[in-house]
Amino acid sequence: MKRITWLILSFLILGVFSSCLKNEICSPLAIELQAGIYTLEEVNDALDTVPATINIDTLSGLLVEDNYLVLDETDIDLLSLPLNDSSNESSFVFSFGNLKDTIHFTYDKQILFNSVKCGISYTYTITSIDFSRNVLLDIILINPEIDVISTENIQLVF
Repeated sequence: MKRITWLILSFLILGVFSSCLKNEICSPLAIELQAGIYTLEEVNDALDTVPATINIDTLSGLLVEDNYLVLDETDIDLLSLPLNDSSNESSFVFSFGNLKDTIHFTYDKQILFNSVKCGISYTYTITSIDFSRNVLLDIILINPEIDVISTENIQLVF
């Protein structure tokens, strides 16, 4: 009986101390809009979007911490665009030589509580997209919800 009591007491003490000694590691959440690159091709007498790649001279975010997101990149098939946490709008400028296209996103933000130590982050829901059409032909909204699960949100058609 003493042995069982001793074992139970040992497990309880070990459990109490091990729960107090845990260090919480905060990993930054990359909650960004995912944009796939596409082109239009004729398939069975109808136009359809087909995955493609593009070359970008610069991609800059207006009011984004790191202004230049892409600089002289080739064969890009997917872009991750960080949205502005302090606003409900974000804009990006694509530069292709002398031609430029601007994309403007409007979205709703929802607070995502991570923990006391790690703080909060945001999830977003795209409400509207406006863009210029110098090189960019169309933007197709696939998934308006931008959260921790990285899925393609929009298709950029060139």
